[in-house]
Amino acid sequence: MIDKTSPIPMYFQLKEMLKGMIKSGDLKPGDRIYSENELCEMYDVSRITAKRALDEMVREGYLYRLPGRGSFVQGRKIDHTLSNFYSFTEEVKKQGLEPSSKIIELKVIPADELVSEALGIEEGASVTFVQRLRMADDSVIALDHSYIPLSVCERITFEELENNSLYQVLRGKGITPDRATESFFAEPLMEEDAGLLNMETGTAALKVCRLTYSNDRLIEFNYRYYKGQQYRYTIELK
Repeated sequence: MIDKTSPIPMYFQLKEMLKGMIKSGDLKPGDRIYSENELCEMYDVSRITAKRALDEMVREGYLYRLPGRGSFVQGRKIDHTLSNFYSFTEEVKKQGLEPSSKIIELKVIPADELVSEALGIEEGASVTFVQRLRMADDSVIALDHSYIPLSVCERITFEELENNSLYQVLRGKGITPDRATESFFAEPLMEEDAGLLNMETGTAALKVCRLTYSNDRLIEFNYRYYKGQQYRYTIELK
């Protein structure tokens, strides 16, 4: 509890208590933390004290806020240095975290104008569309959209993707991704994507668009929305 006779400021005591709950696992990534009013009632502190404790935890990266919904426990931030070809799965493992995916959609669709232009194929040509939530230690990091022409790979099954990364599945079919180009920009989230990422509609997310090649053959168009508070890119310049 808060020691009001201590020379240590009450906001700092409250902040350290909440940080201890996160470190012990009592509060897990994605959990909603107590509101200012709840903290006032629980620990008999002023609203100013509760607000300062939460504000500092946001600044220190322990919490993130969703307007109108409250403050939530931040998952561990993933740092990625851009210098070589990489996959999401491999990068998460390098951070000492356990990667996983939740398949939202897996189906064959006709390429629309955006996909046909990106892949250099005719509009209406068949592509495999894969939409997945990408996670690290069960904390959602990104929403992934991949388009692979059927002329590259005829069939990808739910069972294959359930237990392997997309690139592992392609390698198993003799298609080895070995090069990619990427572009980065901020884009406001539409309602459906925002809901899957547990973010507010219209919130700016980091969008990464990728074209993947195998032996100079274009095999995939991918775009991914990252939760900005949990993923950071660093570009290595030589």
